[in-house]
Amino acid sequence: MIQAVKTGQSETPSKRGIVSRRANGAPVPSRTRILIVESNEDGTVGGSHQALFDLVRGVDQTTFEPIVLFYQDNVFVSRLRARGVEVVLFDEITRKEREINKSGRRIRKLVGIGAAVLRRRRELRHLRIDLVHLNNSPGVGNDSWLPAARLVGIPCVVTAMGDTGRPPRWIHRWLYRRFDLYLAISCYMAGVLRKEGVDPSRISLVYLGVDVEALRARAVRSREAVRAELGVGSDQVLVLMVGNIRPWKGQREVIAALRMLPQETRHRMRCCFAGATASADAEYESELREEIAAAALGECVRFLGVRTDVPDLYGAADIAVHASTTPEPFGLVVPEAMAFGCAVIAASSGGPAEVIVPGTGILCDPARPEQYARALDQLVRDDVLRGMIAAAAPARAALFGIERNVEGTSRAYRRALNGHR
Repeated sequence: MIQAVKTGQSETPSKRGIVSRRANGAPVPSRTRILIVESNEDGTVGGSHQALFDLVRGVDQTTFEPIVLFYQDNVFVSRLRARGVEVVLFDEITRKEREINKSGRRIRKLVGIGAAVLRRRRELRHLRIDLVHLNNSPGVGNDSWLPAARLVGIPCVVTAMGDTGRPPRWIHRWLYRRFDLYLAISCYMAGVLRKEGVDPSRISLVYLGVDVEALRARAVRSREAVRAELGVGSDQVLVLMVGNIRPWKGQREVIAALRMLPQETRHRMRCCFAGATASADAEYESELREEIAAAALGECVRFLGVRTDVPDLYGAADIAVHASTTPEPFGLVVPEAMAFGCAVIAASSGGPAEVIVPGTGILCDPARPEQYARALDQLVRDDVLRGMIAAAAPARAALFGIERNVEGTSRAYRRALNGHR
């Protein structure tokens, strides 16, 4: 039995003023309460959500107590709560803040920013947070969560999950460089941070990680059953592209590559796009469907929409394609597909170029669809080559396991906390 006992500051190991004691009076080591903030609010769920979920599952619960705050409801809310993790939804508050920012009135915006900081300070105090971890980018939350953490007197670290571009205002450029620690998810992102003037000594390289065991455990359907559902014949090659439907993800470039394939290759393959389409990208999806129809690719290409059975899709696929036109900060789908033994074709820029080495996949320039066409044609036609790449992929993917991500993130937490003592 454990009970919470309020004590004086001198006998409290936690600066939040609460000590847990067992029934016999022996103190229980207090856990550090980490607020992990996921600020995505475009209606889609992506790699940052999965990375957050895997981190929370893997972190040492005897040392750290993660509390997760989402700006928008999503499937991971119930999954985390089912595991006993405290989850906070900020959606109504952020909706009102967006309305203020859209008002166009400078004074109202400044007042709104100040109110947002104070609102977050109250939340940090209410939740008794010891450290704030922003899960997206130094360009997101530096004018709200970062100053709120400073007001409370706790460290604030950030995962550089994406490149938001150079902040247009000097104040945001200044704030961008004021986090305690930066977790770069690839060497590419570490370079982006240095280019923005971040002190290299405060940058830690912490690759995203794949929880291969958990991912495989979610695959419950047979390869044959999934392929039958998708209309893929036993003698056909299934090409899978996992990612939300948006211009920079490169679906248009893949369709351009499919148009270049010989008719024989097209007949032997089926290509499926699995991912959500935000309302802002609905027109883009419509354009893609028109291009598919115009190129007579209707029999070859399918949009699967949102899928909760992505591991089943990986297990059924022969080839996985990644074609982001903007350098991908890491590209979690690449090692995920490799872990399932898919032969992967990925963009030659950003994180994927650090994951794939010769013999474990093929790298192509998304700006040159003919490279993707050549790689697809080769892998569809050559069963032996496809099999060799697929066989080598899991061992390479294992180097990007969730254990290393958790270890690196935990080390960053301890460093940031020690720096504030």
